Amino acid sequence: MDETLQAVRDSMIDGLGQLTDFFGFSPVMGHLYGALLMSPEPLSLDELEEIVGKSKASVSMNMRALERWGMVREAWVKGDRRKFYEAEDDLWKVLISVIESRERREVGVAVGVLEENARSLEGAKDHLDQDEKELAEYYLERVRDMREFFVFAQIILEILLKQKDMPDLGTLKLMQAMQKPANRLED
Repeated sequence: MDETLQAVRDSMIDGLGQLTDFFGFSPVMGHLYGALLMSPEPLSLDELEEIVGKSKASVSMNMRALERWGMVREAWVKGDRRKFYEAEDDLWKVLISVIESRERREVGVAVGVLEENARSLEGAKDHLDQDEKELAEYYLERVRDMREFFVFAQIILEILLKQKDMPDLGTLKLMQAMQKPANRLED
């Protein structure tokens, strides 16, 4: 393979590994997804093992996770009985799948914990001395602020999940242009 092509492929694989790690997934998942995304043909587990330099067990386990997230799918290759995979190249589908499977649940858990904390604080007020009541009010204010933030996040996630396709670039550019004047300090 040409040096430039190899460098770009490797850069994409490494970058996706870093990105998945940042979002709390295994970097190996990102490396595997990157290898598949950058391959015009489906790849076998053996080929993926060689590309990412991980054990067959690690590759297999991470491929199952990628399948569950809807990021890869099995592909049939005529004349070969091995398992082959290809990447879901619709990145909007990947994002929606992750939001539906993980982020929606995590935000819901956070809201539940915050609501429970607020109820606990409200219930404890009767037996607290004055200083503790003031601290409880301070805590309650912080908990309510956090709850409002996570409820807002829930609303945004639900709006995103209702989008069947990624918003077109024109809409995104318009949204970006609307923000620029507010962010400028020199005007």
